[in-house]
Amino acid sequence: MEIIYLKGKKLNIDYPICSAVGFFDGLHLGHMSLIHKVQEISKDKGYKTALMTFDHHPLYVLGKINEERYMTNMQDRIAILEKENIDYLFIIEFTKEVAQLSASDFIQKYLLDSHIHHIVCGFDYRFGYKNSGTIQTLQSCLQLYVTVVEEVIYKNEKISSTRIRKLLELGSLEDIPMLLGHPYCISGKVVAGRHIGHSIGFPTANVDYHSYLLPKRGVYAVRFYVGNQVYMGMCNIGYNPTFTALNHTSLEVYILDFNENIYDQKVKVEFYTMIRLETSFETKEKLIQQLTLDEKYVRLYFKK
Repeated sequence: MEIIYLKGKKLNIDYPICSAVGFFDGLHLGHMSLIHKVQEISKDKGYKTALMTFDHHPLYVLGKINEERYMTNMQDRIAILEKENIDYLFIIEFTKEVAQLSASDFIQKYLLDSHIHHIVCGFDYRFGYKNSGTIQTLQSCLQLYVTVVEEVIYKNEKISSTRIRKLLELGSLEDIPMLLGHPYCISGKVVAGRHIGHSIGFPTANVDYHSYLLPKRGVYAVRFYVGNQVYMGMCNIGYNPTFTALNHTSLEVYILDFNENIYDQKVKVEFYTMIRLETSFETKEKLIQQLTLDEKYVRLYFKK
């Protein structure tokens, strides 16, 4: 897959392209329905396949949210699209100037000038200055074919990034694999922590989660991937309130049946179910008792 950062200049591409367009955080099953439609159309017409997205969340660039938290970072999206054998990933470098573009200018600079002949989008897709561009705007462009994909429903509700985010914020993970197509995952490097877990017999890997959206603070049953191996684990997301509380949220995993130094290695944490909320214990001994129960829960959960 060729990755092209778009800066509003005409591209020198010889092949006609069919592209899905959107932000695609999560690349959930609703998004995948667009990608599969792109593949279907491109196979029928002999076009190249593409997906077009932004490098940053528009609301962050416009100052309407304070931080960027993603369910899939750009590296995750690239990995998923490569597995789907997409030919091009177009990444628009989103700026305040781009936000000012009219719908017609957006079509010219980022669709037509990228040699896109056929667009695939969701039924509620909006674009251009103050979201003034609609499906009808795209359809009025005689140089574009437009295919609109209807919403994908699970349990009588649309699959959407907003729906999945709400579930993560509630710590309610059971339906997420049916929305994403897989359990929720966070990847990052193992970094040095305070070694508190080691001192009480539950050493943890402290994972730098960078810009990922974290599930609700609490303890989770997870699978932990390092190298070519996978382990059971219990993950704590929070501030470690039993000891001197941290001033930021940490993601730490106690890896079952594991005793290796993995500092600076890239790992993946795959979330399955919340065990309990993060709690401040009166004594270190009571914390150890609870962690022992948590470990038993994790072993039983994955055994089932």
